[in-house]
This record gives sequence, C-alpha cells and structure tokens, in this order.
Amino acid sequence: MIRIRAAIVAFAGIALAACAAPSPLSEADRAAVDAALESYRQAWLAGDAESVLSHVSDSITLYVPGRGAPGKIGKAAVRAHWFPPADTTYPITRYEIVGQQVHGGGDIAVVEGRSTLAWDTRVGNTILGSSASESEFITVMRREGGRWVLFRQMYVVR
Repeated sequence: MIRIRAAIVAFAGIALAACAAPSPLSEADRAAVDAALESYRQAWLAGDAESVLSHVSDSITLYVPGRGAPGKIGKAAVRAHWFPPADTTYPITRYEIVGQQVHGGGDIAVVEGRSTLAWDTRVGNTILGSSASESEFITVMRREGGRWVLFRQMYVVR
C-alpha cells in the first residue's frame, strides 16, 4: 500500500509540474496531442500492436491498477504486458473517450478523461467471452523527436 501511495504521489508531482510549465500548450500542440491520442486509439481498434507501441515512449511507465508500484517500466515491459506471446489474445472491440482535457506546456502534456473499453477473449479464431470496463485516466504525453508519445499512464477501473 505504501508503494502504491508513493507511485501516486510521484505521478501527481509529474502532472502538477507539467501543469505549472511556464508556457502553456499552443492550440497547435493541443491539436497534435489530440491527433496522437486518436491515432493511438485507432491502432488499438485495428489490433495493430506495432502501431500501438509506436505511440509509446521507450521510457514509458504504465501504472497498472491493482498491481502495485512502480508498474511496467519501458516499452519492452509494456509490450509484454499488453501483447503477451500466447495463443490467447484480447482484441479491443470498442474504445471510447469522453471528457478529455489537455493541459501542460513545453514538451509535456497531461491528458485526463474517462474511457470505455470492450474486448474479446480469443483462442485462435474462437471467442471465449467478451468483457468491458470503464475507467478514469491520466496520461502524460511527452514530445520526443517532434512527436507526442505516451510517457506515463495511470488509470482507475470503475
């Protein structure tokens, strides 16, 4: 529990620091962040693991609900978590975002909102079941090489 609290405090510190940046995001940067997140969402819906991961920083930290801190660190760990090498897959069938807000400045953007996900559990071509979840999220995006990528991601499943 202490490790989870420490992770939340550290994440909140990053988010607050980003919000306190001296120069706010321009409208062009906000539009670029929105476009990057929409492309990321479409990659999930297309089931394109390489495209999903192209939207992720090499130094990402993913805070996974119920798994404790610090979460999954680095693109390889996130790849193994999201796309494990197994016969069972979990293709996303619905991914909607509502209430998305973008804050930040400079090369950091903090995005918050609510998402709805639905997915199937498949073994080969057989669907074993379908599931859905709703969550609140905070995603810290960072501009790397002129592109906005996911740098930190935390969500709470409701």
